[in-house]
Amino acid sequence: MKALSLWQPWASLVADGRKRIETLSWRPPEWLVGHWLAIHATKKVDAEAAEDFGYVPDLLPRGAVVACAFLDSWMRFRAENTEHITDEEKSYGDFYEGRFGWVFSEVRKLQEPLIIRGAQGIFDVTLMLPR
Repeated sequence: MKALSLWQPWASLVADGRKRIETLSWRPPEWLVGHWLAIHATKKVDAEAAEDFGYVPDLLPRGAVVACAFLDSWMRFRAENTEHITDEEKSYGDFYEGRFGWVFSEVRKLQEPLIIRGAQGIFDVTLMLPR
């Protein structure tokens, strides 16, 4: 399975189903759209953001896969195509014009985080899709 590393608390926001659009400076490769993607939490934690979003920074999983998400589609942000995005969702990402949104239609949180070394970009992990 392919994986994507995200800083905490954003990996947990995806795992908890609160964040459905991951905002990045690059678009996903076309071959990844329509497939499951492991969401890996990096060891980096933005403690202030974690607290703002209701998490205890020291309790967030780090250096582990926390969920699998189905990458349904992607979009490039422009002023006219972000009007349908909720204010809550906007608080979790960087929706500036020209950035990209990776849209997850389904998320399955792992019962226990799976410790795996992450990497930048898209990387491979050995993982069975959780039920």
